[in-house]
Amino acid sequence: MSHSATQPESPLKKERIVWIDQLKGFAFFFVILGHAGVEKTLKSWIYSFHMPIFFFLTGLNFHIEKLAQTKPFDFLKKLTLRLLVPYVWLQLLSMCLRFVQKTVLDGVETPAALYMRGIVYSHSRLADAPSNPLYFVLVLFSAEVLLYCIIKLTKGSRPFVFAVTFALPPISLCTEYIRLPWHINVVPAVMCMILCGEALGRFYRANEEKIKALSLPWTCLWAVVLLAFGVLIWYLNGRTSIHGNHYGKDYIMALLTALSTSIAFALPVMKLPKISWLNFAGQNTLLFMGLHKPMLLCMEAAFPEQKETALYLACATVVCYALLLPLALWFRSFAPFAIGVRSDFSDWKIKIGQAVCVVGATCVPYLYAVNHLKDGLLRSTPLYTCLAVAAYLVICAALWFVFRRFIRFPFLPETQETAA
Repeated sequence: MSHSATQPESPLKKERIVWIDQLKGFAFFFVILGHAGVEKTLKSWIYSFHMPIFFFLTGLNFHIEKLAQTKPFDFLKKLTLRLLVPYVWLQLLSMCLRFVQKTVLDGVETPAALYMRGIVYSHSRLADAPSNPLYFVLVLFSAEVLLYCIIKLTKGSRPFVFAVTFALPPISLCTEYIRLPWHINVVPAVMCMILCGEALGRFYRANEEKIKALSLPWTCLWAVVLLAFGVLIWYLNGRTSIHGNHYGKDYIMALLTALSTSIAFALPVMKLPKISWLNFAGQNTLLFMGLHKPMLLCMEAAFPEQKETALYLACATVVCYALLLPLALWFRSFAPFAIGVRSDFSDWKIKIGQAVCVVGATCVPYLYAVNHLKDGLLRSTPLYTCLAVAAYLVICAALWFVFRRFIRFPFLPETQETAA
């Protein structure tokens, strides 16, 4: 999803806003539910807003004026550490879950080479990736880079930035059936969503006290009206899909549906007190975006006969969400670099996390390579198996040493929060 939905320091806002994090945590229930295999009509409605809401949330703290003053190298470095580095780590780590799904549960060979292609292409119709929903991260990265270029070219002039950006969606609309790596043709449509969020953010900051002072009954009334409007427009427009670069009958109707539904959910969430687990989930939606789909695929493979029942869908959604919370806690404590969060490079816990991530990110490609040597070492004698394991541990130790000593980039600490 990144989805960014959580904001770092300069050029974006530094402090976290509780209701934004909790809205992301709430919205991710729909992301998991939509990917769990719900009934077609419900899935169509969920798809009308479940990805756009994260792009809108990216724009809420997207400050054009600050970006105009940010140096290109600083911007690209922060964005790369916040999005691209976590993208690679989460894809490689997701390969472990896909190994469990394919090899252990389905009993078929894990196509590690195909997964590696999928990581590069980030388009499931070109090549399956370990975690296909992470296309969100690369689309977000591309959209932010292009927006930054427009901001620089227009010298931060808001009218020109909006005029140029909103002139670009026809590129997306005219390339609906063209499959490109990174879903690059989706980016113009996504840029408009981010700028819509930016406009909403300015409106919210200008009227924050009035919005907070709105009574609960009036808040709920406005939420119901906006939700009903969003459902009506969705019904008239048809199914949309960011992943498929499809926006129903009309892009403007798709945008209105996503906006009204997102605001309808945001209004009551603003009235909620701080709920620790929901707030924590919202702070780690990049990890949620990366790991939820492989986990759902493992559940489907474990319960193939029940996967289309309502009870299974409810249980799978809740269990997946619940399992991701302790996983997020582990990553924030031991491997924050993998989710774009600030870390202490010398902390002993980070060293342990680095070692675990190196093992997790390389074990499946190594198993795939070793198993395709002559006679298949893993299907051979116990001695060969032990030698293969010993060689693997040596390789992991060497990689860990090289990364820490000579190629620090994958483990660099950063002063910003995760993006999705």
